[in-house]
Amino acid sequence: MNIEETYQKIISNLDGSARGLIRFKPEEIEYLTTYLEKDDLLQNIEQLEKVLCLLDHSASDHQPWEGALLKLLNQDLNPRLMVFTLNCSRKHIIQARFKKGQRLHFDFLQTLKKLLFSSSPEVVEWTLRTIEECGNQGVFFLQDFDKIKPPPWKWFNPHNRAVREIITLLERRWRRFEKP
Repeated sequence: MNIEETYQKIISNLDGSARGLIRFKPEEIEYLTTYLEKDDLLQNIEQLEKVLCLLDHSASDHQPWEGALLKLLNQDLNPRLMVFTLNCSRKHIIQARFKKGQRLHFDFLQTLKKLLFSSSPEVVEWTLRTIEECGNQGVFFLQDFDKIKPPPWKWFNPHNRAVREIITLLERRWRRFEKP
């Protein structure tokens, strides 16, 4: 599989206002799975970004990528790569498990909880967007929302403002689960 060629195809589709989704053949899925499990994966950040773009634009979810994505979520990545990884986890962990009627693993929930306290407001925002996809299992994070709400003077940052809005939305949605 030629990662660069596939990446360029996706980018050109996106530039042409197409969706950029790709259907991978079984051998391509196997190649990407092997690539994600490499120990030296973080050595080439540019290549990792391209692979995450491929995963994000996969036409269907592939649960075998769950372990590698969870491993990446636990790494100290720059905010841009972390956002890409969170987007991939929405499709290949959350949606893949929900399609099969499975609950999310506690390890994944703990990783998201750790990311809620990231120093990057962008990572916090995209972590909250990922939590929103978790359905009712997201109630697990409700007690942490008060700790991460940005104060009013930080609302000028669009990511902090989005964090505040998403927390408000989730608190309203899960209000019925709160203990009186």
